[in-house]
Amino acid sequence: MNGTERSNTEHFDTLLRKFRSVSQKLSRKLEKQEEELKESRMQLWYKQIGDSLLAISPPLSRGLSETKITNIHSKTVESVSLNPKLDSRENAQLYYKKAKRSKRGESVNSKKVEMTLEEMRILREIETEIEQYNKQPDENRRSALEKRLTGFLSGYLPGENLRKEKTPYRHYTLEGWDIYIGKSDTQNDELSTRFASPSDIWLHVAGHSGSHVVIRHSANAPYPPPEIIREAASMAVWFSKAKHCTFAEVHYTEARYVHKRRGAPAGQVILDRYKTIRVSPKSPQDLFRTSSPD
Repeated sequence: MNGTERSNTEHFDTLLRKFRSVSQKLSRKLEKQEEELKESRMQLWYKQIGDSLLAISPPLSRGLSETKITNIHSKTVESVSLNPKLDSRENAQLYYKKAKRSKRGESVNSKKVEMTLEEMRILREIETEIEQYNKQPDENRRSALEKRLTGFLSGYLPGENLRKEKTPYRHYTLEGWDIYIGKSDTQNDELSTRFASPSDIWLHVAGHSGSHVVIRHSANAPYPPPEIIREAASMAVWFSKAKHCTFAEVHYTEARYVHKRRGAPAGQVILDRYKTIRVSPKSPQDLFRTSSPD
């Protein structure tokens, strides 16, 4: 094995180690989110305990941190925690507040679990590719897998230099945001389904053929500000058949909601959900510092 081969192997092994680390973190994240969702679904029980505490007459005096009461709805005796600084009626109000928070939190927590499950789905796909590579290792398969790993990990390890070579896409930066643009239908496929991480922001002009655009966005990081979305959308129009229109609409969404139907032509994808912004085309040279040659 020469020096170049050894370096390639070491880089690939490093990507695999980082991938396993992210896999473990995602599993722990999902476990925690499912616990939070389970907690948020206790709104009915919280309300029942509040009703039961109010039904106690005379009210329980202050000083109790825990007591047993009869749930007036289920007719069962249950142990409940209390704030010792409050009497039973005041504690009932605390349980009603918990019920309201749980009702609001259930939708949010359910969405978090849904998003993490989608990340886990992509992770499992990559794990399957790794297993297939281990059974039949070859250079082409490893190269494709390395690109898939790099695109996936860049969304979770944004501060690390995971790429050995410059990406083949157009690459611009604006105020610290990396923006990648496909140059062909084939590159659009690769950019949207392989390179993009689930939390990246994906854009494409509506009703016209053109380049797919991706804004790098790390999971749990602040969403790109409106002006960055607008400028990226203007780029999407510029690199499309709508380039000479005064205005055009651009769809944008997180890459997790972008899918390719089996057998679909190169560059054709479907969106589970998206928002739309209306912008005019702008030349990238007027907006960005070029990070790699077109």
